[in-house]
Amino acid sequence: MKMPVTIQNLDVRFDVEGEGDEAVFAKLFAKYARRWSRKHDEEETRARRSNCERSLGDRSDEDKS
Repeated sequence: MKMPVTIQNLDVRFDVEGEGDEAVFAKLFAKYARRWSRKHDEEETRARRSNCERSLGDRSDEDKS
């Protein structure tokens, strides 16, 4: 079981030429937030499928009784 994580304080510093720190942070944050969201959605989908398959297996056991 995964535990939720709360970030209390986040300090990010970039040394980048051509773009401001805020723009670089926003791009990277969006990139990794999308990656996390996609993986989270995939995990939830797998869990729902597993639960469905388990419930189907449980029902077939009841039919045999």
